[in-house]
Amino acid sequence: MAQYTTEALIIGIKNWGEADKIITLLSPERGRIKAAAFGCRRPKSALAGSLQMFNQVEVQVREGDRLDTIRSCSLLRAYRVMSTDFAAMAYGSFVAETASRLAIENFPQQDMYSRLQEIFEAFGRRNPRVAALAAAYQLLEYSGMQMSYQYCAECSRELEGDGGFAFDLGGALCRDCAGSRRRELGEYGVLAYSGEVREFILQLLELDWHSKPSFTVSGRTLVAAEALLLGYLRHIFEKPLKSLEFIRQIG
Repeated sequence: MAQYTTEALIIGIKNWGEADKIITLLSPERGRIKAAAFGCRRPKSALAGSLQMFNQVEVQVREGDRLDTIRSCSLLRAYRVMSTDFAAMAYGSFVAETASRLAIENFPQQDMYSRLQEIFEAFGRRNPRVAALAAAYQLLEYSGMQMSYQYCAECSRELEGDGGFAFDLGGALCRDCAGSRRRELGEYGVLAYSGEVREFILQLLELDWHSKPSFTVSGRTLVAAEALLLGYLRHIFEKPLKSLEFIRQIG
């Protein structure tokens, strides 16, 4: 079997068997990789120290018919705040799981990889809840599943003021189209989408991870932007993210 070496971020870990793990990696050249790390749960394993969640690593991988195998791993960088702070860990897990679901196997993901590096680095300096929200909105932009926020998904009119949002259309609706859709499908067919929420989402999309954010947000707008994002993610993934339970546990 062929072997390859790649730099990667660890975005998922699952125990497997008695001493093994399945590792999900995001590689700039190969996109999402799922590979077995045999024996890495044993204390003396050479892989145990470096194969930890959120680490940036260089791995040597042997291709397999059903599953690749990690042969060696070198730690390049550990984003330690997400291993020591429970809030950062919980929201970081949400970001990592979102990236894992959005990334494509055997397809270059350089832009998503570079952005995820910036996000992980910034988690120690930012409110983890807002950072996770901005991260997920930005990662969608690299996935081919990005939403439309400024123009109506039905009539293409530029939005002014309040409107609606339709998950199945992947975008915002102007006031007229939102009203027509509500009359046709009821309130469950359209999510409320205010001008304040739209402005906040646009600010999150433009957030520079290297600079201090220059905006503030009300609790109501923050919750509305979260509801929109989580509803859309559930729509495209067809099931909720497992990391949300971790976030609920930390309160």
